Amino acid sequence: MFEKKMRLDALYLFYGKMLTDKQNEIMDLFCNLDYSLGEISELNNISRQAVHDTIKRTEKVLENYENQLGLYERFSDKQKAFEKILQLIEEYETTHSESLILDVRKIIEKEIE
Repeated sequence: MFEKKMRLDALYLFYGKMLTDKQNEIMDLFCNLDYSLGEISELNNISRQAVHDTIKRTEKVLENYENQLGLYERFSDKQKAFEKILQLIEEYETTHSESLILDVRKIIEKEIE
C-alpha cells in the first residue's frame, strides 16, 4: 500500500500539469498535502466517494501517461545508475581497484546511449 502511494505521488509529480484543474486540485491535496478523503471532500463540498472516485480515475490517467511516455521509469533507472556509480566510487576509494573504474565507465556509457 505504501509503495502504491509513493508511486502515485511520483506520477503526480511528473504528470500533474497534464491533469484537469479539478483533478490537479484533488491530487495536490491528496499527494502533496496528505489530506484524507474526508478532508478533501469537506474542502470541495463533494462526497467522500466522489473524492475516492476522482483519485482512482486520475490514478488510471497518470498510469496511462507513464505507459505512453515512460518518464518516471527512465528517471528511476537513471537514479539507480547514479547510486551504483556512487557505490563503486566509494569502493574504489578504499580498494583502488582499477576494475571498479571500468564498471563505472560501463554504467556511464550505457546511460548516455
